[in-house]
Amino acid sequence: MERSTRYTNLSGHAGIAAGLLTLLGSILRHWYHTPFLPTWLGVLFAACVANVLFAAGMARANGEPLWTRQAQTVLLSLTPAFVAGLVLTAVLARMGLYLLLPGVWMLLWGVGALGMSFFTLRIISLLGVAFMVVGTMALFAPFSNDALSMALSFGAIHLVYGGVLFAARHPIRQSSPVLQD
Repeated sequence: MERSTRYTNLSGHAGIAAGLLTLLGSILRHWYHTPFLPTWLGVLFAACVANVLFAAGMARANGEPLWTRQAQTVLLSLTPAFVAGLVLTAVLARMGLYLLLPGVWMLLWGVGALGMSFFTLRIISLLGVAFMVVGTMALFAPFSNDALSMALSFGAIHLVYGGVLFAARHPIRQSSPVLQD
């Protein structure tokens, strides 16, 4: 029953890709001093592309179309937080308040994930809460180093989320006689 009402084509690989892409962005910002907005918007774009590609692969493997009613509902539930993020990014960047952007992004990704959690797997609610907590902390005590802030939040949390989702969908098989009683 839950399968028919919830969007389940969420891939642990997509979470891991998002985490690794964020770590790459952090390295580029820290070591090569790449520009703030182009770096992080590039990471966002690449993570979105990875998510679509992995979701399409899961849909294909499940014999389902990618663009289902459930997928539309999930995208619609994420849209307000995404639009708010774009608006606040433009406003805060114009004001030169770049230190606040990582916290705003974390908080709004948490809000978006919580919105999506009503239509997806329950683990998304934990992802949302985690991002709302770190986003709130980042806004009250902004890091002066966005690369570190993004690596510890979007990088680490997505790696953990992706790993947990992957492990839940691909349990270790105990086929070795050494592991059996």
